[in-house]
Amino acid sequence: MPSIAEIHYAKTGKVSDKWASYLPFYDALFAPLQNRPINLLEIGVQNGGSLETWATYFDQAQHLVGCDINPRCGLLRFDDPRIKLVVGNANSRAAFDAIHAIAPHYDIIIDDGSHMSPDVIESFLAYFTTLAPGGIYVVEDTHALYWPAYQGGIDAPEGALMLFRLLTDLVNFEFWAPPGGLPARLAAFFPDGVLPRVLSEGWIDAIEFRNSLIVIRKSLKPGHNKLGNRVIMGSERLAAG
Repeated sequence: MPSIAEIHYAKTGKVSDKWASYLPFYDALFAPLQNRPINLLEIGVQNGGSLETWATYFDQAQHLVGCDINPRCGLLRFDDPRIKLVVGNANSRAAFDAIHAIAPHYDIIIDDGSHMSPDVIESFLAYFTTLAPGGIYVVEDTHALYWPAYQGGIDAPEGALMLFRLLTDLVNFEFWAPPGGLPARLAAFFPDGVLPRVLSEGWIDAIEFRNSLIVIRKSLKPGHNKLGNRVIMGSERLAAG
């Protein structure tokens, strides 16, 4: 089976636009899911070429769904019946319902949408709920989150970068206990103190920051105590401790 890089560089027809560093990383990230009957959602598909790349790479996939706000995407046609396209704002109720109607859960979700910080946050909080346990959520082009023109900034207190940084502390929540708990830590984003269940129940397993990418993995089961039991094996102990 060709790699994602091989598929992308050999692509003809519909344009697919990806940064070179994404391709080998995606090969490693998605390899465990390549031959499984997954469902994939991509928010922001532009010319539709990336959906064809995913269809080639994930040849056992059940549904490959794209969503784009550009009405011209409604003119796109695909030979592969597994590819479905929803035209509309991914953060609208209509688009969310249409996407959920195709598949109730997704194993991979890729946000390549507007890259506006508020949109990235809204999409993550909405669609992470539809991610299957053990699934992978990817935010692309996160360099835009550093830019004020995209309503972000390196230290913007309510920007998407700040939220994802704070969520790295949520992954390790069992080791710290701030006054007021998680609601106090995330008050800039949830001033009413009510957290989405994906956060309050501990569904985030890991977060990885790369150049222009953020990857969030969903836990197999909820809970904030993720370290597990300490496992010590062997019988010889020559050093103290």
